[in-house]
Amino acid sequence: MAFAVALSLSVFPAFGCYRLGLTPSMRRSIGRAIAAWLAVQACEIAIGYLLRDSDAIPFRWNMYWMLLSGFGMLMTRLLMRYSQRLKRLNAEKREKREKREAAASEGVSLRSRRMLKRAFDVVMSAFLLVLLSPFFCLISLAVRRDGGRAIFGHERIGRGGKKFACWKFRTMVTNADAVLADLLARDAKAREMWEREFKLKDDVRVTPVGRLLRETSLDELPQLWNVLRGDMSLVGPRPIVEAELQKYGEFKSRYLSATPGMTGLWQISGRNDVDYETRVNLDTAYISNWSLTEDFRILIRTFSVVLRRVGAY
Repeated sequence: MAFAVALSLSVFPAFGCYRLGLTPSMRRSIGRAIAAWLAVQACEIAIGYLLRDSDAIPFRWNMYWMLLSGFGMLMTRLLMRYSQRLKRLNAEKREKREKREAAASEGVSLRSRRMLKRAFDVVMSAFLLVLLSPFFCLISLAVRRDGGRAIFGHERIGRGGKKFACWKFRTMVTNADAVLADLLARDAKAREMWEREFKLKDDVRVTPVGRLLRETSLDELPQLWNVLRGDMSLVGPRPIVEAELQKYGEFKSRYLSATPGMTGLWQISGRNDVDYETRVNLDTAYISNWSLTEDFRILIRTFSVVLRRVGAY
C-alpha cells in the first residue's frame, strides 16, 4: 500500500497535475486526473496480485481505496486548476489597477503642467502687451501709410481643429490675394514653390515696411492677443491653414492635439530655410516630447534666432 501511494505521487506530475503556468481546459484536467488514477489502480492491482498469498487486502478496503484515491486525485487537480486561475485573475486585476493608477497619475501631472503653461502664457502675454504698446502704435502708423489696415487676422487651425483668426501686422499690399493669383498664373516656378511650401521667398506682395517686419519677426507681435485669448501659446507647433493639414498625413491628429505657438522648434531650427517635411517632423517631435523645460529652452533660443534673422522672409 505504501508503495502504491509513493507511485501515485510520482504519477501526478507525469500527467500534468502539478503543471504551472497556463492551465488546460476542464476536460483535459479531468482526463489527466482519471489517467493518473487508473495508473495508480493498475499498480494497486499488481501489488495485490503479488501479495495474494501472504497479506491479501480485503476487497472492501480495496474498493474504498480505489474510490477515495480517485476522488482525491480529481479534487486535487480541480483545486489546483482553480487556484492557478484565481492567481492569474488576481495578477491581471492588479496589473489593470496599476495601469489605471499610473494613467490617472500621469493625467493629473499632465493637467497640472498644462495649467502652469497656460498661467505662464496669460501672465507673459498680458505683461508684453502692456510693455510693447508704444511699439504697437508706432508700427501701426508705419503700416497704415499706404491706406490699408494695420492689423489683419488670417484663419488658422487651432487645438481640436478649432479655427481662429491669427493676428499679424499687415506686411503685404492691400490687394494681396489678386496679386498672388496673378503671380501663380504666370510664374510656374513661384506656383511650384507655393504648392510645396505655402510660402514665397521673393514675395512681390510684401511691402518695404512689411519686409522689415518679417525679417525682425515684429509682424507677429499681435499674436500676443491670441495667446491671451487661449487660441495660441507662447511656444507650440507652427500655426497652419486648413489646407496644410494634409501635409501632416498620419500625424494630423497629433498636431490637432496641441495649441499652436508664436514660436517653437521650427522657428529656432531654420524657419523658412527648412523643407516642409522637416517642419512636420519638428512639430511632431515637439508635441511628443513636450515639457515646460523644453518650452523655456525654445523661448530663450528664439531671441537669438530673431536677432540674427535666421530663415526670416
